[in-house]
Amino acid sequence: MPLSTIFDYFGFPEGLQLEPLGSGNINDTWLGTSVQGEKLVLQRINTVVFPYPDRIMHNYRVVLAHLRSKNINLELPSLLPGIDGQGYLFDEEGNCWRAVDYLAGSIAVEHAENPQQAQQGAAAVGTFLNGLADLDPEMVQDALPGFHDSLNRFQHFQKAVEQDVAGRLAEVRNEVAFVQKESQVFQYIHDLGLPLRVVHNDPKIANVLFDAHSGEAIAVIDWDTIQAGSILSDFGDMVRSMTPTFSEDEADVQKVEVVLPLFEGLASGFVPKIQAALSPVEKDHLLQGAFWIILEQMMRFLGDYLSGDAYYKVRYVEHNLVRARNQQALYQSIQKREEELQAILKRYC
Repeated sequence: MPLSTIFDYFGFPEGLQLEPLGSGNINDTWLGTSVQGEKLVLQRINTVVFPYPDRIMHNYRVVLAHLRSKNINLELPSLLPGIDGQGYLFDEEGNCWRAVDYLAGSIAVEHAENPQQAQQGAAAVGTFLNGLADLDPEMVQDALPGFHDSLNRFQHFQKAVEQDVAGRLAEVRNEVAFVQKESQVFQYIHDLGLPLRVVHNDPKIANVLFDAHSGEAIAVIDWDTIQAGSILSDFGDMVRSMTPTFSEDEADVQKVEVVLPLFEGLASGFVPKIQAALSPVEKDHLLQGAFWIILEQMMRFLGDYLSGDAYYKVRYVEHNLVRARNQQALYQSIQKREEELQAILKRYC
């Protein structure tokens, strides 16, 4: 489909120039700038990963309306409706296109650079989730069925190990053994009977926008994964992305560890914003969310590596393996500092 057709559908101005935006592993995103300097965001949704874009758009509208009714202290980017009001368009290859408002003066980061940034990012996520705390999970649809069903994901991982379609198993036996040994955390999480809530499901720090001048977190973006789930998974993903020394792409695992001041910044930002909505079982097991999601992410990277990199974008052959080893190092670092991390959480919970 020519770009002109997409431009016409969304009513883009003539002379719109596109440039890549962000570093997402799944979708493709561009910043569009008109001759007059007006900006917007155009996205091509990966329908292999997200096979139900209609559900994504439904959830976006439900969440947007609910949060706007709360008048929360966050920017909430609007969808461009398109000429038919649906807000999304399929091309001949099955790709789904949508457009949203651009938040001028905003920046994104790949990992927290200081405790204040971790606090700001976590506070934004806490505000976001607190605004959704009274939204009935039945109101949203499963955009990614089984997204954090780690027990099921573990079964798929075991099959990837058995099949070894890319012939890479011999070099990753230690990593595979680590996932298998620690996989009991998935059953532990399942057995907690956690409350079902509407959650983001991918609130890594790269999905928080900051004001370029003040450093204040102003928005939580990338709502494609919003559906019913657990607050523990959202907390775990924040620990995964806001508290390490380096991002998930760092190849030198000796450098990867949880940073206590960053963790304290996260806890001090997130917990006060969401505490009133948390159940006792959620408060008592927040850190288990970190073990859960970090191990799940390691398993996903490693499984994708064994399967020939079919899911995540990679920049070089060993990229998914580097990511998996990075997550293993972070997991082990949290194990070593668990007592200190729990003490920090207790101060805020």
